[in-house]
Amino acid sequence: MNRRLRVVLVVVAVVILLAAGVLAAGVWQFTRPAPESYSHTAEYRASIQPDATLTNVTLYLPLPAENGTSSVGDALVAGSPGVVDAPANWSFEIAETEYGPMLAVSLPTLEPAYRERPPPRPIDPDGETATPGAATPTPDPQETPIRTLDDHLVRVELAFEEPIDTRSPVGSEPVLRPRFDATDAECPFPAPESTVCREFGTRMFLSYDAPADATVEVSVSYEARNDWFAGGWTGNSFRQSTRTNVTGDGPGWVAVPATEAVGEGTYRGAPSAVVDAGAVAVAR
Repeated sequence: MNRRLRVVLVVVAVVILLAAGVLAAGVWQFTRPAPESYSHTAEYRASIQPDATLTNVTLYLPLPAENGTSSVGDALVAGSPGVVDAPANWSFEIAETEYGPMLAVSLPTLEPAYRERPPPRPIDPDGETATPGAATPTPDPQETPIRTLDDHLVRVELAFEEPIDTRSPVGSEPVLRPRFDATDAECPFPAPESTVCREFGTRMFLSYDAPADATVEVSVSYEARNDWFAGGWTGNSFRQSTRTNVTGDGPGWVAVPATEAVGEGTYRGAPSAVVDAGAVAVAR
């Protein structure tokens, strides 16, 4: 190999190394977490779905609370901008019960809610499809729409300045309460090793007058999460939910099963309060 060829090969090797270094630096820069993208949010949902008219309604529902306080409950009572969905005639209070603070909902009457959609169009027996650009047939006003039972929804979205401890939220973050006898359980869905699923008990108070054959479904859920951009949007979260179905008049206090999944998502590049399993979220 002559000297000139050796020089060319050395130059080419240096260029390749420099290019690889620049590329690696670019990839590292692109995939590192962007601190300005961090967000810490929570969503609370409560839904009530009766299939008949209820009267003299009083409900006590689980609330995410910690140290006896609930940001979600405060938002509903104050009617803050974080309240995304809430029926206009519903009254909200934080009730101090024998099980701790709960969301009190009171209203004189609760009618079933329905949603309607047009019936499906019949298929052309000749298998012909509409000509592109052709006018859409006007629906027959005499066609009976499909009517399905809907729910009454309460939804609150909150944003926090500090990271949320999504791995060990109990004792450091607001979680659904009342909360009794939590035990580890198998996750009912595919989950990474960081995810821990549990079952626990909670309580609801359901008081109303209803027909003997009326059924009412009540559900409550809460999810808190951290999100950020690191070569793409990612994040981690914990979530909890509970649901019950009752028939006839409101039975008063009922024990209701609940589930939770903590440690969902990724923790690479996560905010400092949730990097370690034993981390405690910064007090808010």
